[in-house]
Amino acid sequence: MNDFVQTTRARRGFTLIELLAVIVILSVLAYFLVTNLGGASKLMDIEVTRTKGQQIVLAISEHVDDTGDYPRSNFGGEWGDPPNNTNLGSECLYLTLCAEKAAGDGKFDELLGNVDNDSMARRVNGFSSLSLFELCDQWGNPYAYFHNRDYAREDQYLTLDPATGETITSTARALKNAKTQRYFEPRGFQLISAGPDGEFGTEDDVPIKPDRVAMEKD
Repeated sequence: MNDFVQTTRARRGFTLIELLAVIVILSVLAYFLVTNLGGASKLMDIEVTRTKGQQIVLAISEHVDDTGDYPRSNFGGEWGDPPNNTNLGSECLYLTLCAEKAAGDGKFDELLGNVDNDSMARRVNGFSSLSLFELCDQWGNPYAYFHNRDYAREDQYLTLDPATGETITSTARALKNAKTQRYFEPRGFQLISAGPDGEFGTEDDVPIKPDRVAMEKD
């Protein structure tokens, strides 16, 4: 009888150990699964952001064909003064490309956002709304845009943290070659996404290279 009780207890103890081992293994597998899926999702968002950026690049190319110059990245002239000093380059890109009959007319509606929630003081030709939109990446944050004339400028951007939804204020700068310290696309333009963290000037920024498009002018 005592032998039977001891054997039963041993079997119960072994079963409990097995159950705990299975739980540990499943927890480890779940961790790696979530980690890998999260990494894959981030890479997918980066690729979608690059694809959207290339669509903007093509519209810029059409604008160059029509006007002989890249979209400007400063206010003035018929636009007047900006309502604030935030997200300027992206807003200039919107005003240039998305006006009626412009190169991006009707092409970028799904990319429009207004993270800083500002408006023009008066209606601009080619637009019905006073809202001053930006062209945004996969995370809903504005692409930073610089015409080569404004490469030395430091632009303040208001973005949203994709993880928390909290606002981020950061500085966008035209990018330089680390070896030569010369600006990339010195006679062209730069288009940059703040990347997965939503903050400009960090390692995960996503520059949109105008590959396969003859953008530089003599």
